[in-house]
Amino acid sequence: MKSCAITATLASLLGLTLFASVPAALAQSEGGVIRGNTKINVSAGNVNTIATGSNNTAKTSIGSVKGNSRENTNITVDVKNVSNVVSGRGKKGCVNIGTKGADPDCN
Repeated sequence: MKSCAITATLASLLGLTLFASVPAALAQSEGGVIRGNTKINVSAGNVNTIATGSNNTAKTSIGSVKGNSRENTNITVDVKNVSNVVSGRGKKGCVNIGTKGADPDCN
């Protein structure tokens, strides 16, 4: 796409607290397989993800499991004031905090 339109994705999380627990049974999301007990505790404040320009992508993951996991996982994260800003043309910006495994979209 050669338009000069601005594409913006803005996620502002103010004082968000997330508690997630996946039992020992199988959990599957976006092609990944998670086995074992997974406990994720996240507290995030003032998180901004912005992509401007042409064909740009900005992603922010806080407290997540990417790819396959076959063991017990315990993730605890407390972050404040996280910004991910991507501009220009055809750029990619990824911020992974408290993330287990590689992010296939950001390699």
